[in-house]
Amino acid sequence: MRETVTISAIQALAETDPVFVESSWFLPGSGMTGEEVFEERRLPRAVFFDIDGVCDATSSLPHMAPGAAAFARWLSWHGLSGGEKFIIYDQTSMVGAARVWWTFRRFGCDVRILDGGLNAWRKSGGSIETGEIFRRHPAIERTPRMIWDDTVTWEDVSHASRSGKALIVDARSKGRFEGAEPEPRKGLKSGHIPGSVNLPFPQLLTSEGKLKTEDALEAALPRISRDTRIITSCGSGVTAAILSAAFLSAGFRDVRLYDGSWADWGARDLPVETGPA
Repeated sequence: MRETVTISAIQALAETDPVFVESSWFLPGSGMTGEEVFEERRLPRAVFFDIDGVCDATSSLPHMAPGAAAFARWLSWHGLSGGEKFIIYDQTSMVGAARVWWTFRRFGCDVRILDGGLNAWRKSGGSIETGEIFRRHPAIERTPRMIWDDTVTWEDVSHASRSGKALIVDARSKGRFEGAEPEPRKGLKSGHIPGSVNLPFPQLLTSEGKLKTEDALEAALPRISRDTRIITSCGSGVTAAILSAAFLSAGFRDVRLYDGSWADWGARDLPVETGPA
């Protein structure tokens, strides 16, 4: 099932009043934040989801997946139950949207990524909201149930690396994967998980920031059985979600995300390879 949705499909959903969720995210030091661009402009009546704020606060790793209680607090604060139809979008070529889509999906929400994000919406003639942010009244907090616990730990990844029982796919750039470029986070080794393959996430997107479709997507993904277990990874679990959306959209049945990704693996005393996979 396709995990993205087009503008025309959203228009067909108008009667169901979908909730737009802004999810723009920028690397630390970029000079801007997702909340700042959300406050400047947004889709009509959108709410903002901050992956650095709604996360596992007990973890030393950045923006790890939130538990049910943290997710429930975010929903109730924004007057939502979790039963709405959610359209996730961003202003950064799907970088934040895929991560938030993955988070909502884990709790069984009806969720899709807006293909092309805010820019595609604007180009299609959709209205852009500025000024005062629409606020819903807080709702009664209902703790959602985890539906898909599709994260894996470094132990799971280590086993897959040694046994070959899953394909580990890394969304980072070729230079970072091969160890030719330094990691943006201090204290991390350079290189990749032994046995993993490199698939930089921009290769899955069009020039407009949309997920490639049909033949183009097939050509970009590994030519392997749809029953193969896939483990997606990246720098800190954000762009790995773009890979997850692509594999699921292409019909792969068993897709897991390494939440800690290289921020976890590269900081541990674990084997690292450099050069091409």
